[in-house]
Amino acid sequence: VTLTPREVIVPFEIGENFLEVAIEPGTDLEDHIVRMMSTQFGTDLEELAINGDTVGHAILESDWKSGGDATKYVKDKYLALHDGWYRLGDGGNVYDAGGANIGLSVFNAMLRQMPTKFRRNKAALRWFISPDLSQIYLEKLSSRATALGDQAAGGAGHAPFGIPMVEVPLLEFLPPIVQHVVLNTTVAAALRYGPVQSVVVTTSTLDTTPEAAFTETTDYVVDYTNGTVARSGGGSAIGDGDTVKVTYKADPQIVLTHKDNFIVGIGRDITIAKDSDIYKLVRQYAIHAKVAVEFEEDTAIVKGLNIGQGV
Repeated sequence: VTLTPREVIVPFEIGENFLEVAIEPGTDLEDHIVRMMSTQFGTDLEELAINGDTVGHAILESDWKSGGDATKYVKDKYLALHDGWYRLGDGGNVYDAGGANIGLSVFNAMLRQMPTKFRRNKAALRWFISPDLSQIYLEKLSSRATALGDQAAGGAGHAPFGIPMVEVPLLEFLPPIVQHVVLNTTVAAALRYGPVQSVVVTTSTLDTTPEAAFTETTDYVVDYTNGTVARSGGGSAIGDGDTVKVTYKADPQIVLTHKDNFIVGIGRDITIAKDSDIYKLVRQYAIHAKVAVEFEEDTAIVKGLNIGQGV
């Protein structure tokens, strides 16, 4: 396995005037803020590890920075640093649930997609699942007039087919997806997943300069059920043969793999550097890290796709 760590830098400032007037003593408050920023940095690294995609999602500029445009889009440069586990999981074994709601039949089909040599030690396997999808499954179990239903209603942990289920707080119920698609004439191009929702189509060259997204119906049409996108007829601002960036939400997904199959590479020690600007009267900080993620064994992954949103 080859890892190529990418540089991550998070700068922030604390004003001297703020420290002077704050109720909490200055030194204690400074330490408190630095600890909070460090905790948030850890959360951000986990988000990158899960949802990273080098294609780069289109996000509203207002979500990227304070005071940004709430109608125009920029490229999420942070999540574009490297591919995360969700994207890397596409290189493993894939089970398409075809809209079936979560239940033992979905877990069974995913487990049977796993090569038998990796099933020998089920205790080492895990179902990695979003909190909302896990809650739907527990609701489904709790409706049973059985001991298992009572356990689910009481919040007990569950292990479908003997494999523990792990809720991952940063796994979104509807995972964010991005891909570049070539649109020829008015022929529909298939997206990686389907059904889809919250579709945004922009130029493939989207970067940090805010751009208006293309207009649905006028410039393109989406088949939300089948997960396809196509140029509209005459008058589309998308040229025949143009490559566009399509950012969207997919139906719920689950990852089944060995609990130790996740690799995190740290290129250097994570450090916090401190300086000051005597003219601006601020204390300046920068958290530095170099990180990369991978799977140790792609064939030991099963990714369940297009799982229904119902009980």
